[in-house]
This record gives sequence, structure tokens and C-alpha cells, in this order.
Amino acid sequence: MSLRRRSVCLLPLAAPAAWAVSEERAPLRVGWSDYPPLQFPASGGQPQGLDVELLDLLARAARERLQWLRRPWARQMSDVAQGELDIVTSATPSPERMVLGEFTQAYRMERVALLALAGETPALRRLAELKGRPVRIGVIRGVVFPAAVRRELEDPELARLLVILHANDLTLSALRAGRVDYVIDDPGTLALRAAREPGAALKVVLELAVSPVHLLVGRPTLAQRPDLMQRLNHGLQAARRTPEWAQVLARYPGY
Repeated sequence: MSLRRRSVCLLPLAAPAAWAVSEERAPLRVGWSDYPPLQFPASGGQPQGLDVELLDLLARAARERLQWLRRPWARQMSDVAQGELDIVTSATPSPERMVLGEFTQAYRMERVALLALAGETPALRRLAELKGRPVRIGVIRGVVFPAAVRRELEDPELARLLVILHANDLTLSALRAGRVDYVIDDPGTLALRAAREPGAALKVVLELAVSPVHLLVGRPTLAQRPDLMQRLNHGLQAARRTPEWAQVLARYPGY
């Protein structure tokens, strides 16, 4: 399977009058990193991408302002726990993360796949077939996979094959440099990286999951803004009903 895969006019959306934007209320600090097509730097260093466009619509509907702060993905969870960020995007729930904050309703879907360099990599029907083989599987530090994938990777024979990659832009370079034989990642973002950086082509070896992702709102933020989860969820519901939401999704096939 070959791989390949980008702001929108924000219109005022209906919301309760009591939820009017307050210039006195601080903007919500949202973490982002270079993870195309979800988040990536535009000219001037400002973020753009699917998550950025969807959150702008959601925030407009919730009558909130956003401040986008660039942070490595592996640092965002600790920053939200310490109150240095208010929101982490593209978050998959887990028991450990529930300690850090609360999750909004899901705002989009995300694919997770096992990928390798194109070539003679054998086809697989499930991850368990890699057990006992002399292979290495790269995973990004701090990433939480959907529950079904997590359960498979907890198998000791599979767990010992995992190689932790310390940034989300290392999956491609680790594959092409031969440091790992496979990576588990979003195939859409890896396709974009492969297209813009010369080197060996990639292929999806095994589709692992299509799962919902959420916004994680930190507990320090919620202690100061106890109404925030309700505002964000209502804003998400309102934004989904607008034509702009569908237009954004249409610009990002596969999501």
C-alpha cells in the first residue's frame, strides 16, 4: 500500500449569551508539535493543520480564545499536569492520563498502523506473529495507543521488541537508518514526512486500530475553571453542526 496526503474562515457560531467571549479571561494554552497533517508550522512559525482548524472552530463556538504553544509531544503531558498547558490535543484516554485531567468528548478519529520500509517485509495478520523474530518496533515515548493495541503490546514477548523513540519526528529517520524494522504510528503523518524527505518508500504492514481522540484538559486548569469541560463539550457539539467543520475534515482525507 503506497502512502500519500494541509486556514478556514471562522464564522460566529450560536452559543448561550452567558458564554460570550471575555477579554478578561485568559486564553487557553494548547500544546502543539510538528506532526503533519494534524499540527505543523506555517510561515511565521504559527501552527496549522487539522487539529488547529478544528480547535479554532470549537473555541469559537465555546466563546474561548486559544494560545498555541509549541512543545515536544513527550513534554506536553507533564506540562498539562503542572498547569503550564491547559489542553493537550489528539489524546487517547488511559488510566494514567485520567490522573492528569479530564477528557472531552471525542472530536475526530485517528488511525494506528504498523509500518515498515517498502520491500520484502512479510505480510502480517496480527502483531503476535512478530513474537520470537529478531525485529525491533519503534514507538514514540509518551504515546498511548488504543486499548486493544495496548493489550497486545503488554505481552512480554512483544514488549521486549519495543524501541522507545524520544520524539515524534524520529519514526521515519529510525526506519530509514535501520535502527528499527517497524514503527507504530499514524500512517497519514508518516506518509507526509516520507513525501517531503527523500529516501526509501514506506508501506502499511498491518492496520491496528481506528479510534477516537479527545482533548485532555489538565486538573490545575479545571480547578480554576470548573465550567470549562461543559463549555468545551457544548462548543464541540455546536461546531460539529456547522458546514465549516465538514469542510475542514474534507481537506484532510483519512481523518
